[in-house]
Amino acid sequence: MERYLIFLEYDGSDFSGFQYQPGRRTVQGETEARLLRVTGRKTGITGAGRTDSGVHALAMPAHVDVDRGPGPLEAMGRILPPDIALRRILHVPSGFHARFDAVSRTYTYRIGRRKSPLLARTEYQPGLSLDGEAMNLAAERCIGAGDWRGFAKTGGGNRSWIMNVSDAGVTADPAGWTITVTSDRFLRGVVRIWAGTLLGVGVGRFSPDVPERILRGDPGCSPGPSLPARGLTLVKVRYHGIPEE
Repeated sequence: MERYLIFLEYDGSDFSGFQYQPGRRTVQGETEARLLRVTGRKTGITGAGRTDSGVHALAMPAHVDVDRGPGPLEAMGRILPPDIALRRILHVPSGFHARFDAVSRTYTYRIGRRKSPLLARTEYQPGLSLDGEAMNLAAERCIGAGDWRGFAKTGGGNRSWIMNVSDAGVTADPAGWTITVTSDRFLRGVVRIWAGTLLGVGVGRFSPDVPERILRGDPGCSPGPSLPARGLTLVKVRYHGIPEE
């Protein structure tokens, strides 16, 4: 058996997340079902993490052990459903782990300026005018190692709430705003709640220092709401020694 790292792109709108769940449609479940058809035996894939229901991925890595080279994976890619695509296949050492060997992960959250039916599955469209510069200032003040429990959902069983954020910002374009954050790890639900807080900055509900104050544990500050899953996309996972596309 040889180990390969595959990268999956998917529209998460019709999935109950990445991770397999009995009786629910998931990215892992659909991919493993196609592998079974190709290889004739049950073959598991191990993802770099999990995305929640409705969340998308541009390149979700997963490792898988197969024999006969990459041929079975290429065949699997040809029969994946329309909302999943196999982007890359890389041969990796037998001890490589898609989750534990990850160095960083990058997510984006997309907010549209106006209603657009063609983009409605991949962006949040609140119909608001936002101050992108204030949002960017607030995001940049969150760079560094910090305690993100104020933005995280409960129930994750975390031993640590520390995230080391290496990059964060908000960019504007004619069609909307893109919130980007890169960190060594992510707590449950943290990006959508953080994005909701930045949205509060953008509409003038919060001052740009509020996200940073939440990280400091200021009892006088509460985060904004968790924004809808459809605007969130896992863009990239980095590894030492693995070339980026």
